[in-house]
Amino acid sequence: MFKEKVCNMCGEVMDFFDGQQGFGIHKRIGYGSIYDGDRVNLQLCCECFDKVVASCKVSPIKEE
Repeated sequence: MFKEKVCNMCGEVMDFFDGQQGFGIHKRIGYGSIYDGDRVNLQLCCECFDKVVASCKVSPIKEE
């Protein structure tokens, strides 16, 4: 059965292109956070990814 992916930031169902990009963080959180030991499964659509990158004071983008 196909399960729709939803952007955690905007709540919209992700389309084919969003799914192809695979923008997200998927890992267990270590100590030093209020989320110690929890697992994060953050997925973003292309538009929300662009917003997150634009909001960073230090760009995470390294141009090739």
